[in-house]
Amino acid sequence: MNINRRWLAILPILVAVTSCSFLLDTDGAQCRSDGDCARFAGAVCDRKFDVCVAAPGGGGKGGSGGGLAAPDASVAPRDATAENDASALVRCTRPNKPTVTLQGDIATSDMLSCDKDYRLVGNVFVKAGATLTIEAGTTIRGDKETKGTLIVQPGARLMAEGTRDLPIVFTSGVDVANRQAGDWGGVILLGKAPVNEAKASIEGLLEGGEYGGTDPADSSGTLKYVRIEYSGTKIGPNNEINGLTLGGVGAGTLLDYIQVRITTDDCFEFFGGTVNAKHLLCQGNGDDGFDWDLGYRGKLQFLALQQDPDVVDETNGFEGDNDATGSTKTPLSEPTIFNATLCGKGRDVDKQQYGLLLRRTTRGRFRNLIVYGFEAGFDVRDANTVVDVASSVFFGNGTKNLAYEENGTDNEAQKDDDVGFDEIAYLSQPMRKISAQDPGLDCFNRSALRLGPNAALGEGAESPPSDGFFDPTAAFMGAFRDANDAWASGSWVVWQPR
Repeated sequence: MNINRRWLAILPILVAVTSCSFLLDTDGAQCRSDGDCARFAGAVCDRKFDVCVAAPGGGGKGGSGGGLAAPDASVAPRDATAENDASALVRCTRPNKPTVTLQGDIATSDMLSCDKDYRLVGNVFVKAGATLTIEAGTTIRGDKETKGTLIVQPGARLMAEGTRDLPIVFTSGVDVANRQAGDWGGVILLGKAPVNEAKASIEGLLEGGEYGGTDPADSSGTLKYVRIEYSGTKIGPNNEINGLTLGGVGAGTLLDYIQVRITTDDCFEFFGGTVNAKHLLCQGNGDDGFDWDLGYRGKLQFLALQQDPDVVDETNGFEGDNDATGSTKTPLSEPTIFNATLCGKGRDVDKQQYGLLLRRTTRGRFRNLIVYGFEAGFDVRDANTVVDVASSVFFGNGTKNLAYEENGTDNEAQKDDDVGFDEIAYLSQPMRKISAQDPGLDCFNRSALRLGPNAALGEGAESPPSDGFFDPTAAFMGAFRDANDAWASGSWVVWQPR
């Protein structure tokens, strides 16, 4: 239910219904004359709603015919990508936007428009059968005091499709100068795809977190050109919410161009499911960059990670399990991953950190990786873990570039934790095509990264499958073809230390 300024006079007589999400609009004027809109090319003032709009194509000025939705329009706002650029920028970048509070359950379909800002209070559940659509250019700020978190339950959908220059941003509700990891919860998508745990319930939630089912093609919606930052509220010891949590999410879901940055837990964690994803960025993770378990079997391509050297914890690039006990429950975790650039801390810390930590019976196929700046590049644990790593670059991993020699000593890094599997001998097989060449990156300049090599690193790379998901032309090492590969740039991306 949307309550705008026209309804404030009768607000006291409205009766709250617990199954309704309340959006409280504190609207304000953007302009009083056309001159107030001069900063926006081709814009005039709509005096009916006191907002800047695109000038109509013919004749007069003002009125509601300027091609932009009014801030309290009863119809759904148009997709900013379908408007002309001037219109979209005017609507989505207007100063002093009204703030709308989003709380409770969303039981019927609703839309968040970019001409407002949103304050996410407490656990907001999108219930089965409802679709929450978020317009390009919209900002949602998680409330710190109530640990604001957005949870899309099985059978519900989140349609959050931004653009390169008008991303959808989930951020902290704290003032900009004081934002930090853990200010709010995060975004949680829950679906009906298979997992290997009965009655699975997502970590970080005390209730309402059940997920999983029998539909591998299930859809939880679309996330595209989305940034999630300062997330990871701590619920309890070793129990934080990830930046983007995916529980039993199916392959009908579209995930593309998503950045998670400055979070206390993992950037991305896949709890089972079959969802595929491309163009995922992780910066400043407090735990792992990309984590999977409970039977995750999706496909991933074009992943990039830059860790925070000031985080002293066991933070890995990839961390993969089948389940917490290392059982052989099916479906077995078995992702297929092509084209990843994993940058560690670039220095030794008191805790262990690996580019790839694969354990507890996971499977997986990994190709065209650059693994750079970790304590060690690769570690396999547990007898039933069987993975396929090839056509990759391991460079600049400080203590052991490839892996530790596991000689059975009591040293934590060198004890035999995989029943004699020799990681170094494995990666050194010629058929593996593992290179130690310098990829020519600047991984550790957190405000001016250079994550693409000067020229494509094609030698030894493998062409990804031509299966309708993978880009089969990406026969190069890493997430970026070369220094001119600019998919991780634009307004949707922020590369800053905090």
